[in-house]
Amino acid sequence: MESGLRWISTVYELGYTFTLCEGIGPRDLLVRMGAKPHHLHELSDDAVAELQMRPEDGHLSDLDFLDWEDEGLVSRLTEAGFLSHPGVLVRAGAVPGWAYAVESITSRAPAHLTALSHGTRAYTVFRGVNGEHQVGYAVDGRILAHYEHGVRHSAGTDEQGVPGFAYPGEERPDAAFLRFLESEHGVHVSWEDFQAPLPTAAFA
Repeated sequence: MESGLRWISTVYELGYTFTLCEGIGPRDLLVRMGAKPHHLHELSDDAVAELQMRPEDGHLSDLDFLDWEDEGLVSRLTEAGFLSHPGVLVRAGAVPGWAYAVESITSRAPAHLTALSHGTRAYTVFRGVNGEHQVGYAVDGRILAHYEHGVRHSAGTDEQGVPGFAYPGEERPDAAFLRFLESEHGVHVSWEDFQAPLPTAAFA
């Protein structure tokens, strides 16, 4: 798997949200999305996938990443909401100058663009399971763009679009936006780094 960002658009068949914030750390990013600092745990992408696919009646022993006999760890993960079938799981990492986050399937970050961009700037890109696409951009607590491809929602806002981004129509809108972030800011996330344990938050 190549480095960059566009690979992200190829690995989440049921949709995803990618978030990019300048000048903050991954834990700060998760806190800005509403996580409690003491509830963050480092989990791999595979561990998050296990949690998301865990059946309602599944036993903790079904989770390969978890030593379910480690009562202390089970207690901490339970308290943080990881073992109670959370609705949203968000992993966050860092590259030089930026923090990023990925949600599989869900889209919590766009609702927190204002907080994410406080004192900085933030981008989000979302692709839903039915093919819908949205991009967002905010600077210092002000949302400057949040729209579905081809549909601008400007009522009650001073929406200006995402500076420098124009959809060329040659690939899916989300892949085009990830390509834009790569070229505009030189942001590259390697597949290997992403697979490793990263700070993760669970939301009900």
